[in-house]
Amino acid sequence: MLTKWKLALLFAAPLAGVTTYAVAQGDEPARKHMIQKFDTNKDGKLDDAERAQMKAAFEAKRAERHKEALARYDTNKDGKLDDAERQVMRDAKLAERFGAMDKNGDGTLTLDELKAGAAKSGLHRHGRHGHARMHGAGMKP
Repeated sequence: MLTKWKLALLFAAPLAGVTTYAVAQGDEPARKHMIQKFDTNKDGKLDDAERAQMKAAFEAKRAERHKEALARYDTNKDGKLDDAERQVMRDAKLAERFGAMDKNGDGTLTLDELKAGAAKSGLHRHGRHGHARMHGAGMKP
């Protein structure tokens, strides 16, 4: 059964960067890909300089996404997103994600479409006993 928390993760995962989360959680394919991409001396691990390059690449990508979000959603052109603009952005991202999951375009999600969307976003790997469970902040273990 999908709880509200899992549904929130399902829709938020594409916004948060699943690869970064997967690397942090030790997801082996994502971890190997990141090591291959940034391991310039090919020793199979990331040293401090290679980690710094990876961090710089992530920062550059984050800055580019921020710039694109401002261009698209900063309607008053003040260089930042206010609460209303952020809500428009969230709604657009959720509608986009829903549309991608709604394969037959009927405006509703079947269980199969929901499962396929969950599998694609990586939610299935963090099922009931997975790492996505949060402790503290009012969440029960």
